[in-house]
Amino acid sequence: MRTLIFLNGEIPNRKIVEHYKKGRTIIIAADGGCKKLKSINIIPNVIIGDLDSAGDSALRYFRSKGSKIIKIDEQETTDFEKSLIYCKANNLLETYVFGFSGLRIDHTVNNLSILKRHTEYMNIKMIDNEFEVFIINKSTSINYRKNELFSFVGMPKAFNIHTKGLKYKLKGENLKFGIREGTLNLSTSKVITLNFDKGDLLIFKKHFLN
Repeated sequence: MRTLIFLNGEIPNRKIVEHYKKGRTIIIAADGGCKKLKSINIIPNVIIGDLDSAGDSALRYFRSKGSKIIKIDEQETTDFEKSLIYCKANNLLETYVFGFSGLRIDHTVNNLSILKRHTEYMNIKMIDNEFEVFIINKSTSINYRKNELFSFVGMPKAFNIHTKGLKYKLKGENLKFGIREGTLNLSTSKVITLNFDKGDLLIFKKHFLN
């Protein structure tokens, strides 16, 4: 079963959301993310967070619709991370995250840091109107389309990278955050292969749903 987590940032268009919503899903609103869901008429199974931005009106509405509301007052973790901890505790390890960006750059960067921390035990992909954003820690092949943008950066570093299926090839280079990136590359094949010895790569892969 897949889990969809909605944060309080910019939500992709309805067609993209519905694509990931197919099949058996559990929908989680991280605090103010419930307002985003109310605006697109989706009922979450769970609303979780310190509930400082959800709003009484939205909480009353979703409580009447049967949503489970979990208030967690501690401030050591964000509402996004509270949602991921809930997923781990309930063995919900395939997770798609919406609304992770688009409003405040500090929130976006923080969400990427949380993504890295929890990718150790979960399959997490962040979805916007163009990309799936995720982290890999081992060599990977990705089905793709030719002549399309493909980007990746060290998160914070990856070593001895060799690529196939990209216009600008890497042949044993290292990528380190703040030193060298692999962004704005172009696919030349229907399969992109990234081989590397160790480290983590943050991947920006088009989902082609627009």
